[in-house]
Amino acid sequence: MKKRNLITLCILIAILAFCVVSLIYPLFGRDKLRLGLDLSGGVRLVYQAVFPANSTDSEQKQLLDQAVTVIQTRIDKFGVTEPTVQAQSNGRIVVELPGFADREKARKLVEQTAYLEFREVELNDSGVPVYLSDYLKQTEPTFFNKSETGPRYFMNDDGVLAVVLETDNEGRLVFHDAEGNVLDIEKLKEGNTQMLSWIAARGDNGVQLTGSLLADAKARVTTQTVGASAVVDITWNSEGTTVFDQIARRLYARPENSVQRNLGIFLDKTLISAPQIKAQQYGGQAVIEGGFTAESARILANQLSSGALPIEQKYLYGSIVTPTLGENFTEMAMIAGVIAGLLVIIFMVLYYKISGAMAGITLIFYAAMVLAIFKLWPVTLTLAGIGGFVLSLGMAVDANVLIFERMKEEIRMGRTLGAAIEAGFDRAWLAIRDSNITTFISCIILFWIGGLIPEGAPVKGFAVALFIGVAVSMFSCLTVTRTLLRLFVGTKIGSNTSLFSVSTGRK
Repeated sequence: MKKRNLITLCILIAILAFCVVSLIYPLFGRDKLRLGLDLSGGVRLVYQAVFPANSTDSEQKQLLDQAVTVIQTRIDKFGVTEPTVQAQSNGRIVVELPGFADREKARKLVEQTAYLEFREVELNDSGVPVYLSDYLKQTEPTFFNKSETGPRYFMNDDGVLAVVLETDNEGRLVFHDAEGNVLDIEKLKEGNTQMLSWIAARGDNGVQLTGSLLADAKARVTTQTVGASAVVDITWNSEGTTVFDQIARRLYARPENSVQRNLGIFLDKTLISAPQIKAQQYGGQAVIEGGFTAESARILANQLSSGALPIEQKYLYGSIVTPTLGENFTEMAMIAGVIAGLLVIIFMVLYYKISGAMAGITLIFYAAMVLAIFKLWPVTLTLAGIGGFVLSLGMAVDANVLIFERMKEEIRMGRTLGAAIEAGFDRAWLAIRDSNITTFISCIILFWIGGLIPEGAPVKGFAVALFIGVAVSMFSCLTVTRTLLRLFVGTKIGSNTSLFSVSTGRK
């Protein structure tokens, strides 16, 4: 019995050590507890979904849920501290980003789709690259590459889209700028006319190579060139692998070190890179280079892998949320919590003596374990979450009180300390179990209700914190306290049962 108790004690000490270390040192990429808007401030954005005409209520709900999932995925991959993304019954989506201070940056993170497409240089019948000047010389513009009927992009020296050439509703070729404004041909002739014509890069079956064929995208910092630079590694799906290799094989057959071999990488109609094709096949892997910083590469990889929103989201308004409880509230709450905990421990020691001291140690173990779970899960702490944690703290003490009262009755009946401990825990267990089960049920109901109402995040936070706290309190009360009390069984201190009871018992 003693050997098993010592093994249990060693395991508990190891758990406590891990919890303390996880709170002191940044483990698993997390260096502090996550705080909600009311404690840390942040950004709140509100969007209105624009549904397709004649869509049913069920279709609208499905589209709204898909939009929430895409936004949540984007934000999670970016590493924002525990965001809240909620769909409301009126078709609105509310996004809350704790710890975020830049509203425009937050909007860009949520809204930007990052349309990725690949284009090649247009060639005439003689295999010579086509420039804007070639089109401007025509009396009636016609495409040089008759097989490609899509728009032609003409980029300025900075890679920004300057001119688009495409067919109108009547089948005529028209020049317009990036905003769709029709351009005068005579004025175009006065500007830079030596801009290459970029057409869509397509596979043998006519499928254009775009970001829709991606399987994954990840940012990476490379040191292969002079100095470190960030790139985005992309992996194609099965169809994308086939299309990309077909394009690579066609471009590779063109003259080496010529623009004919360039494969332009366009992000949101901006040319970010135009690398040369140096192999006939790539096996589903490629790299996007474009002078990225580590952060911009990470954002791009996130946007490419998360996909586009299924419906249009109209931005309504956004606001910077300051910590509603004051910047010093978290520190004040911690100090108040420590003082409250010490007062509880002092009361338990004075009233239940050694048993109360063991309960105090258990309380410290409980607090360390719960806070470690909050950090490593992670759980966002709001005022409501702190309330749930404090309530579970009281319930942890309450369970010890039930046990100690049962022990006191057993000692009064003349039982030894060992018998009183086992009987006290066994007989108090039913009451502890039933009360905690009802609390668990209440937490589940609160969490469910919190997910249904627009401003239900605090309710969900309270439910999660209380559920975790009660679960840990059951473990600590029934395991830690029991293990510590068993250490005194068979000792001189244990023979004096008055040290473990409110009133003097049998010695």
